[in-house]
Amino acid sequence: MGEEQKPRDIAPLRQPMVTSLGIIMGFILNFLASWATEDEGRATVFTNADRAVASTLLLSIALMCIVLFRLLDIRQPEHIQEQRYYRTFQLYVAAIIIAVSGVGLALFL
Repeated sequence: MGEEQKPRDIAPLRQPMVTSLGIIMGFILNFLASWATEDEGRATVFTNADRAVASTLLLSIALMCIVLFRLLDIRQPEHIQEQRYYRTFQLYVAAIIIAVSGVGLALFL
């Protein structure tokens, strides 16, 4: 009558997110590293535009690290994994949007 539904297996959904996070984080860190080593005779973060770009990219990296931790943390009970995955996916999308916004700021400011 009231058959309990088995939680959805989210294991196949984790690997693509981990892979894409690694690629995106690699590009962002490469961008920040090349930006930080530019030799212009002054500080790298000099203007308000620089601060905006740096803060958005650092925020996105922090969110991506949180998402990566949540994806790789298997200590959660099976019955809440689907809810946890949904929240993790929301954080993942937010991190990507913030990263793209930071790169957009870098291009146009």
